[in-house]
Amino acid sequence: MRDAFHEQLDSITAQLVDMTRLAGSAMARATTALLDADLHLAEDVITGDRTLDNAREHLDGLAIDVLARQQPVATDLRTVVTALRMSGDLERMGDLARHVAKVARLRFPNSAVPAVIARPHPADGPGRRVGGHQVGLDHRCSRRDRSAQS
Repeated sequence: MRDAFHEQLDSITAQLVDMTRLAGSAMARATTALLDADLHLAEDVITGDRTLDNAREHLDGLAIDVLARQQPVATDLRTVVTALRMSGDLERMGDLARHVAKVARLRFPNSAVPAVIARPHPADGPGRRVGGHQVGLDHRCSRRDRSAQS
């Protein structure tokens, strides 16, 4: 009986890992679609969100079943309750990725990110990288203005 319980806990953990990968991938692909004005990628993110929604429904059902049938206590109870909370957060990340992809689709064929931000002036220095893209400040800002913004 306890072996089945521990198998269920392992299954919950594995599903959380899978959901985390799905949500991270969705966010990365939505960011790329937004920066590159990639309509096909944006559509993939939008349609793929349902997979994350289904994963949450399945994980929540399994966690509630474990709570009802096994009545976990202490660490096991915290694991199940945390899984319930995390699944909601991960599903919401998928929803946010879907929203970003919808913005990319709405702005297509133009990029949703102004070129001044997506491609900084060389004098601005290295900037920072977002989704594999160089991102910097508008080259018209003075260095003093940028340091005040930090």
